[in-house]
Amino acid sequence: MEVLVETVEKYLGQPIKDPYGRVIGHLISFYSDSDGYVTDLEISVGETSFKQISIDRFKFTSDGVIIVPEWQYEAEKVAKRLERLRKRLYAIEDLYAKKEIPRHAYETFKKKLDTELTKVKNDSKKVKEMLKKKIHELEDTIIELEKAFTSVKMSYIAGEVSDKTYKAAAEQLRKYLEYTTDEKEDVKKHLDRIEKLENQPLPVGGEHEAPSIPTQESPLPVVVIEGS
Repeated sequence: MEVLVETVEKYLGQPIKDPYGRVIGHLISFYSDSDGYVTDLEISVGETSFKQISIDRFKFTSDGVIIVPEWQYEAEKVAKRLERLRKRLYAIEDLYAKKEIPRHAYETFKKKLDTELTKVKNDSKKVKEMLKKKIHELEDTIIELEKAFTSVKMSYIAGEVSDKTYKAAAEQLRKYLEYTTDEKEDVKKHLDRIEKLENQPLPVGGEHEAPSIPTQESPLPVVVIEGS
């Protein structure tokens, strides 16, 4: 979906959150083409780091700007490509099996689809590596947060930390643990989805009954919701 400058400008200076509610940074600028469509956003991460990110990774809602994590964006892209190519492969096999297309047309399109599928599988391998790395990073974060929680709780039980201070710290730590655990589960779901698509048997000449292809509902890369 194309996003106009008029849509983005009202969000300038506002915080940018991820799907889990964590503040990633602030929208400080944007880049647009000569037709007035935004191509990239510039965001601040803290006060010392700045990133230019494609508009495709953002959603604009009445509650603010949401950035789709890079792992999710790449996983969605490769999963949709795998789904599309498999459906086309089943379609071409079905048409040829029913003698609705000539052999030369079948061979031309089949070769092209096989080549595209090989490329997508190579991209899929890289994305799976990214997802597995992300899972390990999140597991390390969970361990670190659990250690921090244990330390604060121990000091509280020992009478070194006040009740008010402990409750405030515990609330933050629980929130961070929840965010991190939720993200880890989502990464696993996307990894499972891609692996299921890759492991699904491809059609062989003459076999034209297409099995169901697993799908997963997910937010579109860009959604514009005008507030009332």
